[in-house]
Amino acid sequence: MARMVLRKPRTTFFQKSKQSTREAGFTLVEILIVIAIIAFILSLGLPAIERVTSYKLNSTTRRFVGLLKTVRNDAILLSTIHRLAVNLDENTYWVEAQKKKALLQEIPEDDDPKNPQPSNFAIADKYTSDPKPLPDGLVFDGVFKETEGLRRNGLAYIHFFPNGYAEPSILFINRASRADNAYALEIVPPLGKVEIFRANVEEYAK
Repeated sequence: MARMVLRKPRTTFFQKSKQSTREAGFTLVEILIVIAIIAFILSLGLPAIERVTSYKLNSTTRRFVGLLKTVRNDAILLSTIHRLAVNLDENTYWVEAQKKKALLQEIPEDDDPKNPQPSNFAIADKYTSDPKPLPDGLVFDGVFKETEGLRRNGLAYIHFFPNGYAEPSILFINRASRADNAYALEIVPPLGKVEIFRANVEEYAK
């Protein structure tokens, strides 16, 4: 007697397509759960990133205090004008010293970092041979000088002289995510004392 073989009903192409779509897709509840998890992770991560950036700002500010004092001391010991150069567009800085002793030439207002004018200054290798960038997340908010006011783009210089005198200036360093309340490093002549305080840069633009 012949044995009957039961066969499964054939699955058509359209049935397979619908089945695979149901298996590969996500329900609305699953999507909402994933979004909630991502939001929770971000809520934990953003404060941590902010704390790291704040630490960078504090440590960088302290380091600049030491840098400014060292530049002033070198100007006295080497009897040569030194200056801190700050590129406000690229957030880089370096130290320069005069190639030969001469009267300080006034820096033109339209000084272009990409096409610098011939100068009697050269980068002092003691500090760095190339422009040094600020740590990630930090920016130069500007340089305020009594003779020029607040500068927030281009090149800015703070000069230190062999007699110990330093240009009365304020250097602003801030977090890239903040538009105000920057750390301000004020150079107070004639002894070149550096004072630190918090300031709204916009107030100096008036």
